[in-house]
Amino acid sequence: MNAPAPTELPLSPHPVVAFTGPFGTGKTEVAVSYALAALAQGRGTLIVDLDVVTPYHRVGDYRGQLANKGLQVIAAAGALASFELPSVSPKIAAALRSEDNHVVLDGGGDPVGARLLAVYATEIAARGYDMWLAVNPFRPSASSPQAVAEQARAIETASRLRLTGVAANPHLGPLTEPAHIRTGLEEVRRSADRIGLPVVFLAAEASLLDDVRSLAVPVLPVRRLLRQPWERE
Repeated sequence: MNAPAPTELPLSPHPVVAFTGPFGTGKTEVAVSYALAALAQGRGTLIVDLDVVTPYHRVGDYRGQLANKGLQVIAAAGALASFELPSVSPKIAAALRSEDNHVVLDGGGDPVGARLLAVYATEIAARGYDMWLAVNPFRPSASSPQAVAEQARAIETASRLRLTGVAANPHLGPLTEPAHIRTGLEEVRRSADRIGLPVVFLAAEASLLDDVRSLAVPVLPVRRLLRQPWERE
């Protein structure tokens, strides 16, 4: 049986999609996978790296690989890319105003990082947007629905934008098994219910798609691109 194609994933109807979520959720991997899925559906797509306050995995570090896949990346370049400061490309505002692209924002993973989204909140709101919270129930930041609700409120306050959905990303890295995804999805659903938002999709490693295709939720195939610093050599 063939795995579901990325085209089975419903895309946001809005021009801008911002991904947020605490460290360890896999937010950046999800943002990149969503952008590639949108590109595969024939939608002109670019991804913007706004996760520059406490960066770990950075979209800009994979600019060449993503460009080879046809995905345009806007991120701080050169010496600026090594600073843990809001040093971002001046192309961001222009991208948000452009009507030619589906703009995917890899936003800050916590309330402090989400403040950079607030810088562009007016432009984002004017274009029309979704802001999705990546939740991994196997991380301390999502240890309970209450913890997720508190994080969601803090991100909304810091970003001056409203969350519109939850991206379920239950995983334990290379140790992830189908049972983890199934039980994790139920935990994410409880958290989403607590904050009154829908689960817009389930992110799952591409190799596990056949095992989760029966779940009543759209699935985003994730093909691991981002590497730990010690894996990059």
